[in-house]
Amino acid sequence: MKRDILMIKLVVLAICVFSILSFIGCSKVSKENYDKIKIGMSYEEVVGVLGKPDTCEDPVLKTKSCMWGSSEKQIKIKFVGDIVAWRSSKGI
Repeated sequence: MKRDILMIKLVVLAICVFSILSFIGCSKVSKENYDKIKIGMSYEEVVGVLGKPDTCEDPVLKTKSCMWGSSEKQIKIKFVGDIVAWRSSKGI
C-alpha cells in the first residue's frame, strides 16, 4: 500500500516537472517570433504573435513602449498610434 502511494507521488511529481519545463521551453520571446514582427503591424497582430506584454509604459502622445520577457531575454516594441514604429531585442 505504501509503495503504491509512493509511486503515485513520483508520477505526479514527474508530470509537474515535465509541465514546468515544457512551459519554460515554449517562451514566445524567441528569435523566430521577433523576426515575425514587422514595422507597420498593429498592436493586436503583435499580441497574436507574442501574447500580452509583460510591461507597457503609459502612453505619451499616442506613443507607448512595451516589453516581453525579462532583463536578460527580451523583445521591446515602440508603438505609435498602436502601430509598430520600432523594435529591438536582447538575449534572443
